[in-house]
Amino acid sequence: MRNLRTGTLVLVVALLLAISLLSTSAKAQTKPRYGGTLRVADRYDGASIGYPQKQPNIYSQRQSIPAIETLFRSDKTDNLIPWLATGFKDNIAAKTITLTLRKGVKFHDGTDFNAEAVKWNLDQGISARSIGTEKFKSIDIVDDYTVRINLTGWDSTIIGILSQRQGMIISPTVYKKNGEEWCAKNPVGTGPFQFISWEKDVRTTYKKFDGYWQKGKPYLDRIEYNAIGDSLTRLLSFRRVELDIALSIDGKDVAALEKDGYTVTRLRVGSGASGVIPDSANPKSPFSDVRVRQAAQHAIDNEAIVKSIFHSEAEPANQWVYKGHWGYNPSVGGFPYNPVKARQLLAEAGYPNGFKTKLLYRTNPQSDQTFTAVQGFLKTVGIDAELIPTQTGRYNQIAFEGGSWEGLLENAFSQYSDVSAALVQRYSGGGYYASMLFPEDYIKAIQNAVTAPDLKTKQKYAQEVMKLMIDKYCLQILLYCPSASLVSQSYLHNHGIYSTPAVTWTPEDAWLEK
Repeated sequence: MRNLRTGTLVLVVALLLAISLLSTSAKAQTKPRYGGTLRVADRYDGASIGYPQKQPNIYSQRQSIPAIETLFRSDKTDNLIPWLATGFKDNIAAKTITLTLRKGVKFHDGTDFNAEAVKWNLDQGISARSIGTEKFKSIDIVDDYTVRINLTGWDSTIIGILSQRQGMIISPTVYKKNGEEWCAKNPVGTGPFQFISWEKDVRTTYKKFDGYWQKGKPYLDRIEYNAIGDSLTRLLSFRRVELDIALSIDGKDVAALEKDGYTVTRLRVGSGASGVIPDSANPKSPFSDVRVRQAAQHAIDNEAIVKSIFHSEAEPANQWVYKGHWGYNPSVGGFPYNPVKARQLLAEAGYPNGFKTKLLYRTNPQSDQTFTAVQGFLKTVGIDAELIPTQTGRYNQIAFEGGSWEGLLENAFSQYSDVSAALVQRYSGGGYYASMLFPEDYIKAIQNAVTAPDLKTKQKYAQEVMKLMIDKYCLQILLYCPSASLVSQSYLHNHGIYSTPAVTWTPEDAWLEK
């Protein structure tokens, strides 16, 4: 009996020791490990990755984040947090915002981050008339680590804007020495990683910056940011462990990846819904008649597109924000799928036999499927749309640089989760979507949201914008609210991509187990 008890005791001790060792091992794995190269791949390559004022999209910004930091960031709940700026004080009556800046920060070229550098960067935005800086009157240096932004009118979106492209800070010294064209291809900021090279449409490479202001970070030695346009190639590279993160995962692949044990991250990014914008400001266009725009929306079965093409990894849209967003207006009725109603509206507008038009969009396999489906739905009611697939560069010229189009143009959602900032920048004129109608009451509602003194008031006007945009004017033909999805390897920790509703990510916190 004693031997049995002794044996049992030994077994218990051994089990406790094993549990302790496993626990210790698990804890050891949660402690960041230094070294290694993070290999990331996305669908598109960026443009002007080193000069923020010329960055046209979120791909450019995300690609440059390892090297270029912003004045503010947003957290997982979309609250703004200080970053290169340590805080701010606003004065609505005086129309000023005063920023305090972080001390002891160096640019990659060894020069100091200070008030002079911040003023220079913000002045660049003013000079370039960058979207979001329209109300910047001037920038004052209060002292070495304090700047004051003087506004022409109060704007509640400014701090949020400074967490995005307009708040990205590069070295003025490097710009003055090498010029804008060089800077566009060579990002020099204060970030955790220093730029090495950029092979256009192939790979951007960064190395660890030993002088980073967060002591002990980053953990990685290098980052390789790859552009792999083909979704299947990107996915196969990930499965072969040639990549640690693959972004822009197609909905059809998400369930299989999860089943196979990979980590899938989903996020409703920023604000906005995918769709097309009619040339409603063109008096010669059929789409200048609101009934034709309504007919086009009635003609499209959003739910079928989401189910068949996105495998339900998206949300059918009836307004320009997703359900659950604070700007979503539950009273918006929209124009649900009803081809009979669509034909009736076309006949009332003088097009009983329909008409021919064009649909221009950025080409990729998923968009090719989506807009082929849209083309089919429109043709069923008599709107014969010729598809015009185009590359991102050409699209940006038309959409964001004052170009015009005939018929329908793919729209774009925004990285700004503050929908008022997104709307005032993308859909209120100023050179963006120049062939789109901008009714006076619609613009007024956007401006009221932008100048609102608090979130409750901002929400009221943002919801009014949704009502005007859709129910009154049908300014956009909406398809779906996208869900951004990425897949990562199990040995990768704290990469931070898609961890917030904004484009922000945290490469300084990322580390590899192996």
